[in-house]
Amino acid sequence: MYKLLDGDFDLSVQLNTERGTLRRKPMRFRSIKEPFNHLRWNFTKLLPDEILYKMRCIDKPYSDDVLDTTHIIAVNVSPLERGHTLVIPSMNKCLPQVLNSSAIRLATDLMLLIEDENFHMLFNSLLGQASVNHLHMHGVLWPYDSDLINRRFEKLYENVYIIQRPAWFISVIAFQLPSQEHFDNFVNNISKCVQFLTRENIAHNMFFARAQPVRTDGDLKQEDRERKLPQLVTAYLFPRTSLAGAKPPMNFNPAALELAGCLTAYSRNFGFSWRFFESVTEQSALRVIEEEAVLDESLFSKLVLELADKFSGRKEWSESVPDLQQPLGETLSTNELEELVDSFQAVTSPSPLLRHHTSLTIEERNRRRSLRDSF
Repeated sequence: MYKLLDGDFDLSVQLNTERGTLRRKPMRFRSIKEPFNHLRWNFTKLLPDEILYKMRCIDKPYSDDVLDTTHIIAVNVSPLERGHTLVIPSMNKCLPQVLNSSAIRLATDLMLLIEDENFHMLFNSLLGQASVNHLHMHGVLWPYDSDLINRRFEKLYENVYIIQRPAWFISVIAFQLPSQEHFDNFVNNISKCVQFLTRENIAHNMFFARAQPVRTDGDLKQEDRERKLPQLVTAYLFPRTSLAGAKPPMNFNPAALELAGCLTAYSRNFGFSWRFFESVTEQSALRVIEEEAVLDESLFSKLVLELADKFSGRKEWSESVPDLQQPLGETLSTNELEELVDSFQAVTSPSPLLRHHTSLTIEERNRRRSLRDSF
């Protein structure tokens, strides 16, 4: 069930009660550069029937490693919408949740391969609403356009743009792919910006969509309802404030989809979810985003100036974020041990003893009774 909110940003809201009960409890993280830990839940524990298919590119492999072919598309057991999948690049390499160029390329390829204009790719960093520290993205269908695709931007560099508050409710860096010839530059520009944010310990989210060619003049908002303009793959990068710890959803959690204006209302309490869905307004939704996600404007301006210097060549790009190696002798904190217990208790029968008892046949119960009586 969906509703559209009146206001300046054309927010759409989905009621999704099952996600609140089925979603795995989010893990706690201390840093956006936290190393992978084999002892915590990760996607190598997926069941075989949860894996839909594997992706590879024969003429231009995603990696120079001939054994690196485990790019998995998997079922999401707590989907946002029908067709919501997990995209797990290099699954068996057990990479932490830090976006790299191979993952960006994989996301871009999927955007180009899937013709449905409602399809999006999403990424959430650690401390930016990611729930698992194992490199993954989301593929999701959403029936309403993000109003972000209609907005006027400022040019930062060739095919790189920014939009700042109040033109959008959170400041954004946008990248657009105008043609096949720009594919490598598109991936490299995103990769360099994400690596920069990661080195600066800035949590971030990313939302891929199809959009009209980015405008830098004219009205603040200009829709192309008849789709007369080209629909180009566009990536929106949201630098944000960090959220430490695992926050249970009480209305909605501002992640990649929400920062693009597509909200999901869910919690473990159906009544609460329904009341929020019924009563939410653009003002109340933006208040949550303001409190939990919006980066200080002066910090965003500083990041933009730094990026402008790097793109122009006045400053060099730093080397890629080094591989985050888990120290020998992996251990779990108390909170992490609790998460492990939760993962085993995620799906339980409300009355297992009753269920097991009633599943016994009459003959079996009589046999057990006779054995007991014999003693």
